[in-house]
Amino acid sequence: MYQFKRFTFDPTIEQLSDQVQTHMLRPKLAKLLTYFLQHPEQLLLREQILSELWQHGEYRDAALTQSIQELRKILGDDAQQPEFIKTIPQKGYMWITPVQTMVTPISKLAKKNKWISIIIAMVLSVSVIGSVIWYIAAPSQTATENSNSSSQSHIFIAPVENLTGQGQLDWWGFALQQQLKQAASPYFSIVDEVSVADISLTDVMQDIADVGFSAKLTQQQQRYVLHYQINRRGQSPQHGQLVSEDLQTPITHIVDQLLAQLSDHTEAVSTEKISENAESRQSYLGGLHALSYQGVGAAIPYFSAAIAHDTDNQAARLELANALWKTGLWQASLEHFEAIENVGVRSYLAARYHLYFARYWLNMGKYDRVTPLLERAMDMSRALNHQRLLAQGYQLQADLAWLQLNWQVHSKAMHSAKVLLGAGSLSHSESQRAFYLANPPQAGVEQSTELDMSENLAVVQKAIRYYQQQQQHAPLMLSYFALAQNYLAPLAAREQALNQALQMANTQKNQYIKNNILLYMAFYYIQLHDGHAALQALSQLEPDDKPRTNLQVKAQFLKAMAIMDTVLQATSPSAEALEQALTHFQQLLSRDDVDRVTEASSQLMQAWLLIKQQHYEQAEPLLVAARSTFEQLKLTDSLSYVRYTQMYIQVSQGHYQQAITILGGKPTQKLEALYGSFALAHMGKYQMATKQLTAAKQQFASQWQKQDDAFFERVVTSEKNHALRLTLLPPPYSVYCQSEWLLE
Repeated sequence: MYQFKRFTFDPTIEQLSDQVQTHMLRPKLAKLLTYFLQHPEQLLLREQILSELWQHGEYRDAALTQSIQELRKILGDDAQQPEFIKTIPQKGYMWITPVQTMVTPISKLAKKNKWISIIIAMVLSVSVIGSVIWYIAAPSQTATENSNSSSQSHIFIAPVENLTGQGQLDWWGFALQQQLKQAASPYFSIVDEVSVADISLTDVMQDIADVGFSAKLTQQQQRYVLHYQINRRGQSPQHGQLVSEDLQTPITHIVDQLLAQLSDHTEAVSTEKISENAESRQSYLGGLHALSYQGVGAAIPYFSAAIAHDTDNQAARLELANALWKTGLWQASLEHFEAIENVGVRSYLAARYHLYFARYWLNMGKYDRVTPLLERAMDMSRALNHQRLLAQGYQLQADLAWLQLNWQVHSKAMHSAKVLLGAGSLSHSESQRAFYLANPPQAGVEQSTELDMSENLAVVQKAIRYYQQQQQHAPLMLSYFALAQNYLAPLAAREQALNQALQMANTQKNQYIKNNILLYMAFYYIQLHDGHAALQALSQLEPDDKPRTNLQVKAQFLKAMAIMDTVLQATSPSAEALEQALTHFQQLLSRDDVDRVTEASSQLMQAWLLIKQQHYEQAEPLLVAARSTFEQLKLTDSLSYVRYTQMYIQVSQGHYQQAITILGGKPTQKLEALYGSFALAHMGKYQMATKQLTAAKQQFASQWQKQDDAFFERVVTSEKNHALRLTLLPPPYSVYCQSEWLLE
């Protein structure tokens, strides 16, 4: 027996008690709690726990994450402010509450066991004697009951198929199957599944069973949906769905509803209140299914029908509001959001309402409206202990912080989402972790310490295989998009994934995702110095019914960048072409609603165009302004672009010491190393120049090219022939995104 704070835990009977209620833990959860209590205030590595409790299994890592979440929920523990289980990031967990062990005295236990044994023996003796007397005295009654049993319909209840990708939910399906068998046994004769193990369900229904029950568990829009089918001999199959927010509804309650379906009721059931109207409920559940399998375009008619059958179906109205803006109908979406009532009461519906509405305003660029809605959504999600809604809240918080350039809040929120979701999750959330890369970045992707691109690549590829198998086209589209954004994937695979995602967005009528894909596609082609392909992608953007500033600014910036690219790649661009490219950036900077990052990036790129014309004096003030902004916002990648551009201007004018001063220390980008070595060589410091290039070739091995080796050789020999010219250096605008240099 263990005691900690208000709880008492008996591992022998797997029972956890407090002053209010008693919990019977499932065996694996009881073992996990026991393991924690045996090692209080010790760091327990994840692999250590897995080795002890989950020696085998493909989903062992996800099973541990789910069990930790389940144990925290029972204990009322908060992962962010833990009372019992503390997460040690990237390592494991620690039980932080003192534990007392209570041992039952051996003599008392032995005496107690002795009396228990005597009582059991007496009960068994009486039972045997009574059974014999009853059998002799009442043969006719036995015969009658046997006759009734043989007249019952035979039912086969198949194992529940778990399609969530979360192996730890296998136990939930097994428990549902067993309890449904037990509940159905007074009314049906149960067909033993072992006896029909090698027989198909069709043959079982033809030859053995009168009724067949089968079910599949899926996850849709942060909810769990049980799709079931009831086959009755000689009748058409009966299909239904049962939706649950978090599978915390007692299984007995679900079994009761399914038993009603087996008793010839035909309407779909739910563990959550949706509508009193059966047709409205059915349409709503059809919409949830369409959201995952066919996309928002197919889901909207279902939710509209649900509201037509019942105007008070708030759940359907909320999903309709959240779907409409994704098809470009922002005004209609807002009207439905504002028509939803009773969102102040704590409920799953209210938590989801605040989360959806906050996402709406985020994408409208109204950041001041996001924060109060987001805070309310997260408070409700914590109170309801809904881990996936809470994780979605952290992801939204991270997106807001990213757009507001608050890197500390962004990093913390991303970490919290990752802790809640688990690193090995197959759910769409893993794809969403990479999704913010498609903002798109203005002057390059700033690296995130919370996103391991190699880990993300493996998980997204696995998610694609899973969603293909399940034919869930909506999350498959987003997973393709996430793959396209992962710069560790091969170029051919990324481009194919972009085109697949774009085609699916068109099919699903998801205009919001389509526009995001096209924006990223333009940025992708610009990095490959294909400005014409970028402009073609931008020409496919679809306008919304309510113009959004952030979409307009991104599109205008990328258009200017694509035109700049075509000019800079030309050997001898005309003065008219250069002036046209400059004009696009000037028009962008004249807007009152342009953000600081876009403004600084536009200044940097104007400077590149001026350098192409050798107008160094005009370029320098633009670089100073851009550098000041990037320093204030701590955009390290973008700052390095300005730094090596300033170095290039100095070496172009023969100001070699000024170039070394701008560098300031060890190069962080390849171009800094090349320009610095060029300056050192011209200053007569050949050994230092050679040493810097040798180190750079190793540091930037994945970026090193043949022309870099040619430059290296000229530096080594320049002391003899003094033939080190500026034309040997790649210009600063030769690379638009150092963090994705390996694309080249």
